[in-house]
Amino acid sequence: MLAEDSLAVVTLMTQCEKAAGSVNVRSLLRIDYRQDQQGQYFLFDENLKPNITGAGRPSRDDQDSLSTMAARSIGWRYQDLLFTILAQRWSL
Repeated sequence: MLAEDSLAVVTLMTQCEKAAGSVNVRSLLRIDYRQDQQGQYFLFDENLKPNITGAGRPSRDDQDSLSTMAARSIGWRYQDLLFTILAQRWSL
């Protein structure tokens, strides 16, 4: 696991910001990276419609989506994630 303040994480975060800017995204975006055998990271996927399901579904009581887990890691509840997504909507 990489430390949050490591050069690799800072570099990846900068690349993520550039990738999000390249598609003019205003809401939730999941960016996947992969690590090659030499330890280098590369952008693998930009997902403009990431899964945002939360736990509590039948037979999936303890299974959150990656987006939900990321929101929880910054102190957000599931409701906070949903309201933040709604607040980013485009106006007509």
